[in-house]
Amino acid sequence: MNLSHLRYFISLADSKHFANTAKSLSIARSTLSLAISNLEQDLGAPLFTKNGSTFLLTPYGKEFYRYASLALKNIETGRQRVRIMVNSKVETLRIGVPFSIQNEDWSRMMRAFRAHLDENTSVKVLQGFSAGLLRDLAAGTLDVTFATKLEDAPEGLNYIPFWSQELVLAVNESNPLANRKSIKLEELEGTKVLSYAVDCPPHDLVMEHTKHFDIQVEERFREEITACSIVSASDEAMALVDYSFLMKAFSDVVCIPIDDLPRDFHKIYLIHRADDELTDAQRDFINYACNHRVLPAWLPRENEDETQFQIGYK
Repeated sequence: MNLSHLRYFISLADSKHFANTAKSLSIARSTLSLAISNLEQDLGAPLFTKNGSTFLLTPYGKEFYRYASLALKNIETGRQRVRIMVNSKVETLRIGVPFSIQNEDWSRMMRAFRAHLDENTSVKVLQGFSAGLLRDLAAGTLDVTFATKLEDAPEGLNYIPFWSQELVLAVNESNPLANRKSIKLEELEGTKVLSYAVDCPPHDLVMEHTKHFDIQVEERFREEITACSIVSASDEAMALVDYSFLMKAFSDVVCIPIDDLPRDFHKIYLIHRADDELTDAQRDFINYACNHRVLPAWLPRENEDETQFQIGYK
């Protein structure tokens, strides 16, 4: 449907006079006639009836007029908004982030960063998994992103350590292991545990640390919510999963620290393109984020003070 034809239709409906409409639009009568004919053919209904020299809308025309006039008004509003953006040179900072990192303190950091921006910069946060976020960063549809390192990641990216997740054993509160303060991988020998699917970044790390033990690792889920959902629904299911605030949504899932694994098991980085490609706003965010890092939520071991390991600012 031609946009000009919509304008011609609205003008004729408003003036009700064919010759006057063509004159006001600076087009030939034949052009106006062809435009209305094409619209009627496209809609499969007559839009006007002629009463002498007056053109009146049919019931079909009245119904179409409501939506056509609204469409033209929205288009004009959009055009004006784009002109305002161009004239004011507003820069939108596009930030990629995994779901698991967006805890309360991360949101507080982002809110504080927005508050310190000037009116010519806005922030848009896009969620996703590391592989997709890295592709979007390399393609230029993201300006910076939080993600893990991947072997097949695009080249030319800079990685700044930012955050990490602890690998824990998630069990149902009815599981005999639920009362354990911590556990070692060797104690899981002879058992089956669920863990990340092959295409998920933590998968290789889990397999590397469990390969020396007689543990049957079933590659099952892609994120923490699914893992907890499976454990919540079964007394016997156990999962090796990166600990995050998302797991607190399940009151019947118990997370047990694993003694022989590093607490920063799964590292998350703040990633950006080459320094000479950064805008002032992108560089400003990188500096701000590095100075307001969110600490990971590590689970306390036995004989440790739990208050030491709450989420907070570094």
